[in-house]
Amino acid sequence: MTTPPRLVLLGPTAAGKSEIALHLAPLLNGEIVGADSRQIYRGLEVGTAAPTPEDLARAPHHLASFLAPDEVYSAGRYARDAKSVLAEIEARGRRPIIVGGSGLYLRALLVGLFRGPERDDAIRRELEARIEREGLPALREELRRVDPDAHDGILPGDSVRVIRALEVYRLTGKPISVLRRSEADVAMPALRFGIRWERGPLATRIADRIEDQLRRGFLDQARTLAAKGLPPGAPGLHTLGYRELLAHLRGETTLDAARETIALRTRQLAKRQETWFRKEPDTRWITVKDAAEFPSIAEEIARAVQETEP
Repeated sequence: MTTPPRLVLLGPTAAGKSEIALHLAPLLNGEIVGADSRQIYRGLEVGTAAPTPEDLARAPHHLASFLAPDEVYSAGRYARDAKSVLAEIEARGRRPIIVGGSGLYLRALLVGLFRGPERDDAIRRELEARIEREGLPALREELRRVDPDAHDGILPGDSVRVIRALEVYRLTGKPISVLRRSEADVAMPALRFGIRWERGPLATRIADRIEDQLRRGFLDQARTLAAKGLPPGAPGLHTLGYRELLAHLRGETTLDAARETIALRTRQLAKRQETWFRKEPDTRWITVKDAAEFPSIAEEIARAVQETEP
């Protein structure tokens, strides 16, 4: 029996993908599969908007809050894990609903990743030494010049992917984003629905979400993270929101300044995600004007999915 197209909800951070998925799951007998490169870490649930206990009671969730904050995870590993989860959900006669804003994770799952050249330790040592001397932003700027698509898909603190993208460019003379498109695996059939807002309302949602996260213990989670004694390269320490609050806890900035920086960088992330997702093929975009529309949007998506079935 042929597996029906997988259902994907994509879009920028704070657009309401997770809320819509919660309304959608009971309509389609669904289980939610995360595609978020930071919600995967335990102990970062508040700042990454990971599923809450109330969310988990409404619908099963997968690939969220399952890794220690010092564990490095890759898009390729995500694709393998997600394919296993999809098969398990479908074997139970239920429908996976893939939800997230990590473009590279979604691409790895739905299209595949090219295998690329073997790692070059000499190049990596050189790039790591440059990060020590010049800082990661200098390498990100170099990547932006040679491969803007790859640059836009990498989170600001993700040195591992920046180094790999520059390494591949040095070894092949070609952008890693171009190689991915030309050497990817056979695509997985998928029904893609994109959720978006006008820029102003989305900025308001981002600011409101940060205030809600602070009320729910965002700073306390950052304090707990700081007490773990993690190595400097631990992904949890470089997660948007936590790195700004950790700077505040070290006395480097005020809480108000940290809050403003989180909001700015989240808006910048949303813009990069929108740029990335505009290039995704066959995406049906839904523009939201008010969160009160989420239940009706879920119903609209459910009808569209059901219309594709025999």
